[in-house]
Amino acid sequence: MRWNLCCAAVVACLAGTMAGASLAGETPAAVATARDGMGLAASAADSWADDARLVWVENDTALDPEGHASAWGYLYYSLEKHAMRSWSVRDGHIVVAADHTVSAEAPALETNWLDSAEIANRAWEGGGREFCATGGGLAHLLLVRGVFAPETAWVAVFDNGAGPSLYVLVNAASGDVKKRWRG
Repeated sequence: MRWNLCCAAVVACLAGTMAGASLAGETPAAVATARDGMGLAASAADSWADDARLVWVENDTALDPEGHASAWGYLYYSLEKHAMRSWSVRDGHIVVAADHTVSAEAPALETNWLDSAEIANRAWEGGGREFCATGGGLAHLLLVRGVFAPETAWVAVFDNGAGPSLYVLVNAASGDVKKRWRG
């Protein structure tokens, strides 16, 4: 319960901090999947804390329909430090590193998650294509554990400009669509 209550605050904080880490005005970057920058973020996290564990992954820039973005954000939690730190990776470089004051013990992501390109495809098939039939697209991908499902799961957010967004919850290991909702 404590994790679920704190998660709402973390979501609000990160939505402004990670995605808000503006990369505007820079040269357009090559697109990448979520796993592409993970090695660099993991190395930075290991330098930050011996017990750092990955707890959150999200696109930090606009997504293409295939689940690629020019920057991805990785949030790590340290039990020893009781702190969170995120890194945004773009073109093989860390472009933003930020400490987060909102800290809650967060469960580590399972390591067997499917990459963002595969998940985007599953989410389009799981309701996104129909929802965006008259326009719009995949706006956001978020990988987290214990918030929307007990296991590690992706949440794909589709926006068609005509009201509430469509959320598609996808099991990160199997790629199975678990549920859809509007909000």
